[in-house]
Amino acid sequence: MNQKYEVNPDVLVTDLDDELALLDPHTSQMYTLNAVGRVVWQTLVLGRADEDELVQVVTQTFEVGDDQAREDIRSLLDDLERQSLVWRRGSGNSLIAAKI
Repeated sequence: MNQKYEVNPDVLVTDLDDELALLDPHTSQMYTLNAVGRVVWQTLVLGRADEDELVQVVTQTFEVGDDQAREDIRSLLDDLERQSLVWRRGSGNSLIAAKI
């Protein structure tokens, strides 16, 4: 199944040119995303959020094959989801549930 993701709208984002800094205001934890992570995050923010679309954007932007891009994107999304920075659409998560 091609999972869809959405960003946590509470996350504060700072553009550092080639990186993005993400701040979770509830935990005060800061995360940085490299150039690939930045493209993934920006694509999620635009609402083009399913895994196949993310792979397509990454492979068109960077010199990387589909399999490697998919593996890296899954790893990034798993990390972001663990930190409640993104959610799987339809997973039942909400802002209230994520803050508990």
